[in-house]
Amino acid sequence: MFNIKNIFYFSITLIYFNISFSLAKNIKDINSFLNLKNTYLNDYEYIQNNNIKLITLNIVEEAHEVPIVIKLPKKLVNTKQIAVLIDKNPIQLASKVFPYKKIKTLGLNIRLEQDSLIRVAVLDENNIWNVNSKNILVSSPGGCSLPSCNPEKEICEIKETGIMNFSKYKRTSGDWRFKVAINHPMDTGLVTNTKTGKIIPEYFINKIIFEDTDKKKIAVAETYGALSANPIILMDFYKDYRLSNVIAYDTKGNVFELNKK
Repeated sequence: MFNIKNIFYFSITLIYFNISFSLAKNIKDINSFLNLKNTYLNDYEYIQNNNIKLITLNIVEEAHEVPIVIKLPKKLVNTKQIAVLIDKNPIQLASKVFPYKKIKTLGLNIRLEQDSLIRVAVLDENNIWNVNSKNILVSSPGGCSLPSCNPEKEICEIKETGIMNFSKYKRTSGDWRFKVAINHPMDTGLVTNTKTGKIIPEYFINKIIFEDTDKKKIAVAETYGALSANPIILMDFYKDYRLSNVIAYDTKGNVFELNKK
């Protein structure tokens, strides 16, 4: 026989699951999301969170380099992980970023093969995935499977692989922005060499570590071929965490390091 206390807890539990189910229903193309979640994320619960702002163009001309900015609400400053997923890309996972400090904004440049939903999944401190998305139209498809520059038709600038540039400044909002650019081809393994007719093997940066002056981690990023060539990563933090060291690893075992005190 239920007593008043048991009835109370049962009611609260029922309300929680009804709210969670209602929020989850708002996720766009839920079946596609569940496929992505089962492949790239874990079994934690998920909700739609419209307070996560995904800022990018509605229509893109250059599918090889699409800048996106993700702004997190204050309730998610202690996020454990930020994953960027692209539904209709052959490479669906662009990056997973693991912040070690309170983060406000994450920015990346990615590739899009075709029109697609771009999704951001943010794992909060309660181990719930907070999800939002935006549909992007691509005027010139092929961001993953076509060369970004065709040497037979245009002059292609070749940059020295592994060179990094880093900037840090305080914004008018009071936040601190860290911006890192890395020279790297980020080959997807899907592009054909126009001269040889052979597939260019995949070759990309797969991990980036951001450290402070004491070599303590500020953030770690897992990165994949869906990031643009010569990727740019920007992060806004609420404080100056004295970013000083950036260490990048690629799939050939190369290690690139920038130290800026």
